[in-house]
Amino acid sequence: MSTIAKIGRFCREYGIGYTMRKVYYRGLIKYYLGKKYCPITISEEEKTQQSSWIPDRTVKISIVVPLYNTKEQFLRQLISSVEAQTYSDWELCLADASDDPEMAEVIRKIVGEYQAKDERIRYRKLESNEGISENTNHGIEMSTGDFIALLDHDDLLHPSALYDVMQEINYHQGEFIYTDELSFDETADKVQNIHFKPDFSSESFRSNNYICHFSVFSRRLLEKAGMFRKEFDGSQDYDMLLRLTDEADNICHVPKVRYYWRVHAGSVASSAAAKPYTIEAGRRALEEHLKRKGISGTVEAAEGYGPFYRVHYEVAQKCKILVMTESEDTAQRLQRELEDLPYQIEIYPVIGPRFEIDEKRFDIIVLVRDGYFPQKPGGAWLTELLSCLVPKENMAAAPVVYDKRGRIDHAGYSYSAERVENIFPLYRGIPAKDPGYMYRLAFRQNVSLLGGAVLAVRKEVYCDWVEENLQVGTRKWNGWGAFSDQTWFSLCLKAKKRWGECVCTPYAPFIKSEYHKSSRKKKKTAEQKEHWRSFFAMWDRMFKKRDPHGNPGMEKMGKYYFWGNPLQK
Repeated sequence: MSTIAKIGRFCREYGIGYTMRKVYYRGLIKYYLGKKYCPITISEEEKTQQSSWIPDRTVKISIVVPLYNTKEQFLRQLISSVEAQTYSDWELCLADASDDPEMAEVIRKIVGEYQAKDERIRYRKLESNEGISENTNHGIEMSTGDFIALLDHDDLLHPSALYDVMQEINYHQGEFIYTDELSFDETADKVQNIHFKPDFSSESFRSNNYICHFSVFSRRLLEKAGMFRKEFDGSQDYDMLLRLTDEADNICHVPKVRYYWRVHAGSVASSAAAKPYTIEAGRRALEEHLKRKGISGTVEAAEGYGPFYRVHYEVAQKCKILVMTESEDTAQRLQRELEDLPYQIEIYPVIGPRFEIDEKRFDIIVLVRDGYFPQKPGGAWLTELLSCLVPKENMAAAPVVYDKRGRIDHAGYSYSAERVENIFPLYRGIPAKDPGYMYRLAFRQNVSLLGGAVLAVRKEVYCDWVEENLQVGTRKWNGWGAFSDQTWFSLCLKAKKRWGECVCTPYAPFIKSEYHKSSRKKKKTAEQKEHWRSFFAMWDRMFKKRDPHGNPGMEKMGKYYFWGNPLQK
């Protein structure tokens, strides 16, 4: 689709004002902010400091690159970017499957030039092109390093890429490490997109292969997971990364752009439509992952997007669910909405300070606030929240919430010590049709905090919180209340601290009533301020750390990527 056609479609779907601001921000990123905040060069001082660093142990990193009719310019730029690494204990393993004799000869001569000056460069001309998986396996077979790094034949590494990876290996015992990445066309400072990634997030990773590049893993881990598999060509990276992360004990993320992905005609980076078979290969790889993990479910490829997926988890009908509401009216409404569901559901309004329900009899506790309504009638929203909690690492789930204008009220919450508000809603003000930054509004995502309409939590999280925070010897809340933001955020933080992750899902959206009490801005009372002071005091240590599902890059460029409330007037 041409640029003009894309702008026309955006104007029709989102309005002229929103579209013009989006076009402006895209231009700002492409021609100014990208190269300002994510340059591919470093200072001489940085080079000296990084080159002189001595790790605690000797670790050689083998960079494996399958070549195939690679253009001379791209090959020279690739090798030069590897030679520019400030960490010097590496080898570059080039496995050439080129089937054009002239290009193969050019490649051989170019590599020979570099080999004459640098013995760390290894080259092998393969007898035939066996496909990307087998070609990469041949490259791995050439390697002798303790860790394997994967690099495409037309892409580039930042000079600090291996240095930053080694920091994770040396100080954090990382056995699988990945970095942020940037896509570019023509030159590395002509930025298309910057992918600021979260720390490893299993549910987000099941939606799409957000890890992708630059990934580095130990040889020991590779021996456990196995080599690339030809039957998954097209999404061979996704299949490999799913197997590696399934086996890894320590997955580390370098929240810096260290990989530069070249976009050109026919590449997956330019359009998933260029290689449609990749989507089906990824779907099969994800279904195999579910089987390995013992998770009941099937995988559906998402329509209208690239290699993205939705997992349909199988919810056990014997699941016992406690639904607690903020009022009698909401309880009566839910009695009607949920009566046809096959689960064992008990619904109670929690009115006043006392709390008499034995929550230990249930598997899942669901808190429902007044003033919010499911976008679609019926109980499908509850089934979706329950399905989010099928994987054992998912401990809490909540839906995306829209306002009456059809814009995002929030899609989970994030936190940052760098921001005045400390806790802030994600994507507020974004039109409902906009899939958001890196399509995160279109699929389930792991987030750090959940709030708004409904919160579903596993029994162990909720019971632990209740035992710690109800007044000793009573069944009375400590002042925050079951439906307060402080309690809901605390449940999420407790889940993260002790058990697992929180999931925000777009598949069961809720609408916030214009008459909802939070819609009417009021000054906080002294009691409310005290509640927030005690909340932040309780979680002070966690809030001083980086949000694992955020990214430092967002603090610099977040508003340009619609992180929060950038386009809302």
